[in-house]
Amino acid sequence: MRVAARASVVLLVAGCSQVGGAARNPGNPTPVAAPPATVNAPPSTPGGRAQPGERTDDDSPVPLRPSEAPLVTIADVLTADSLVGRRVRVGGRCEAVGHGARAGSWTLGATGQQVEVRGLVPRPCEPSADLVIFGQVEFRNDAGPGRILLRLPD
Repeated sequence: MRVAARASVVLLVAGCSQVGGAARNPGNPTPVAAPPATVNAPPSTPGGRAQPGERTDDDSPVPLRPSEAPLVTIADVLTADSLVGRRVRVGGRCEAVGHGARAGSWTLGATGQQVEVRGLVPRPCEPSADLVIFGQVEFRNDAGPGRILLRLPD
């Protein structure tokens, strides 16, 4: 009888041991596997266009400051597919400001071309003053094809 009692105690103690098994959570008796050590990067969208903020293999580091971003023209913003999803600096003049529901939307223009900008409106917004803004080029989703600039803080 004593031998059977000792064997029961040994089995109970061995059943509670964490040696050789997955770590246990006292609140959940079911063992849970640890998360993977690395996570694969998300795939690019169809057509090879990266999502905003996503890097592709040929990308340089994402500019965090305006001084790190390339200076491009409005024509480049409107036509270069390689700029979509990228942060750039663009020069021009503030030509029109949205009001009411369009507040925070304004137009940057230069050499007969214009691009809609969403974000902080320059003070004052005057067609006579040249300016350079820091922004991210994106497709225009709500009003059909085209591009917009999402203005980023300087």
